[in-house]
Amino acid sequence: MQETPFIIKGKFQEDSVVIGQPVHYSLYVRHPKDQEVFFPNANQNFGAFETVKREFFATKTTASGSLDSAVYTLRLFNLAPVQKLQIPIYLLQEPDCTIIYPVVDSVHLKRLLPHPEQIDLDSLYQSIPIQPLSPKTDLKNVFAAGISLLILAGLIYWIFGKAITKLFKRYLLWRRHREFRRTFQRYARQVAGTPVGLLNLERAFSGWKKYIEQLTQLPFTTFTSKEMLDNLADEAMEKVLNEMDSAIYGGNFSKNTTESVQYLEALATNLYEIEQEKIQKNEV
Repeated sequence: MQETPFIIKGKFQEDSVVIGQPVHYSLYVRHPKDQEVFFPNANQNFGAFETVKREFFATKTTASGSLDSAVYTLRLFNLAPVQKLQIPIYLLQEPDCTIIYPVVDSVHLKRLLPHPEQIDLDSLYQSIPIQPLSPKTDLKNVFAAGISLLILAGLIYWIFGKAITKLFKRYLLWRRHREFRRTFQRYARQVAGTPVGLLNLERAFSGWKKYIEQLTQLPFTTFTSKEMLDNLADEAMEKVLNEMDSAIYGGNFSKNTTESVQYLEALATNLYEIEQEKIQKNEV
């Protein structure tokens, strides 16, 4: 009977390898049936290759001999362009084991980036978007800008200050008068000889006194009718005030009451216009 030849072969399953990614190496050996062989275990590294795992396949035995095989999953962390490897097997013989190596197989390193000497720096610089740098804040410039703004504001106020102040005062006066008329007219439209109508009359008259107090800076809300007459110097006001007192406190509502309410609004508008003229003439 012809003796079975001893054959060992190791080969990479891939043509190239990427740094850190798995690559597979197949190792198989054909030997006589009565010959014991051992494969390196999974915790053994081979040169630049780090073993991740070993997948061993069951022995296949035929009349011509036995076949053992395994696949090693490896990782590479070496930058050499070509990596060579031969994983041996161990042949059991007395009194020790014999190491047998297959023919060396090689795999090429696959680069995701070109070699440094092949990089065109000019084209690389042109392809990289450059964000404009924000200037660093200089406290001296901030301080100088603040001083400049203060000086500018001072000049503007020196030139236009009186006009701006006058305009602002007139605006505030106009807004207060608008609010007064809005409230006064709401109550004035609902005055009548009924309890609710007389209450609206009292509210309208109270609001009128508060507004006149703001215009004249005199305590009209606490004045008696005589004191109001003395300060307003309006001959028709005596009749108007008497009509207000008679309607509010005596319940004597009449057409004259409605006319008196209208006169109060007209008087407030007249005093408002006088104050506007004072501001315009710089008397306030």
